[in-house]
Amino acid sequence: MLADIVKIHCLTHRADFPMSRTSRTVVCKEGSEEHLLSDNFPYSGSWIYCCNCQTFFAWEIGRADVSVRQCPFCLSSLNPRLYACDHCAITMLDFDDQTLRKHHAVLSWGMPQPACPGCHRFPSSTPKTHYCQALQINLATARSVCPFCKVKTEEVVVDGAGAATAKLDAALADAEARARDAEERSRFAEEAARKEIQLRVQAEHKAQEIEKKVTRDLTLTIDPALAKQETEAAKARAEAEARARVEAEQFARTAAFERQEAELRKAEAEARAREAEERAYEIENRRRQAEAEARREAEMRVIAEMQAREIAERLTNNFPNPRAEAVAKRDKVAIALYAGIAVALFFALVLIIYSLIRSL
Repeated sequence: MLADIVKIHCLTHRADFPMSRTSRTVVCKEGSEEHLLSDNFPYSGSWIYCCNCQTFFAWEIGRADVSVRQCPFCLSSLNPRLYACDHCAITMLDFDDQTLRKHHAVLSWGMPQPACPGCHRFPSSTPKTHYCQALQINLATARSVCPFCKVKTEEVVVDGAGAATAKLDAALADAEARARDAEERSRFAEEAARKEIQLRVQAEHKAQEIEKKVTRDLTLTIDPALAKQETEAAKARAEAEARARVEAEQFARTAAFERQEAELRKAEAEARAREAEERAYEIENRRRQAEAEARREAEMRVIAEMQAREIAERLTNNFPNPRAEAVAKRDKVAIALYAGIAVALFFALVLIIYSLIRSL
């Protein structure tokens, strides 16, 4: 019968009172007027259940005098963990305390053990943990939207593998950007080299034309000194164009080397991304295995408790009760005593009647 009674604590009046679990309506009768806490417990309202003191609180979001970091009833505050049920309005609050034997608990990764204390159901999917701005604490839930801060839990990345994958994706994108930059530089260098080659060819053609012209002018008895100056100027232009071509070729080789380095970095980033994905897959498999083991342990625990109750009932029914035997023995003695007194009184009554008859 005690399992059918739950303890309710009203934060408004700082009063606690028992309530039947089958009752859906929760009314606080403290104070001058009664006030309704819930008309469909545990599916309406906002409730916090402390696993340490096994108390349900009618929680009021936005109250400044209470915090989920400390239970307002038992004052527990060591390593608080929160889980919001996706089937009812109960949010489990658990603290570290090795001295207590709890009926319900919240595991370190957000899974309720063995189930929700309100509706007694498992979460429909793996709970996701996020930082709730309304409660200023990490909260795990299988809901798509947090019931307190209204954050979409699917969009929140919390696990280390996801963070590592995000970092590797950023590094991969950076490597791809560098590779594209190197390719563009290489393309520009190749275009510059082609232009320099074209200019050099044009300069060589011009130099040849100048040499032919100078030679022709020399043959026409023009001033040899002027022809020599023009020839030297043409050679200087050709050498400058050759140097520019060499520089363009060196720039092209440097760009090709940078492109190779970018491709190597990209390959390394892809390899790291694949390793991170494999690790994330392994972590997800381990988490699923842990969930399956936790469910199996919870089911085995329930079965063991039921078997223990059945064995206890059988032992209670089979073994004799010394107290009941003592009570039965006392009852037998009393019955015998009362029977003796009744017989004595009967004989006394017979004697009295006999004496009355003789006197008549």
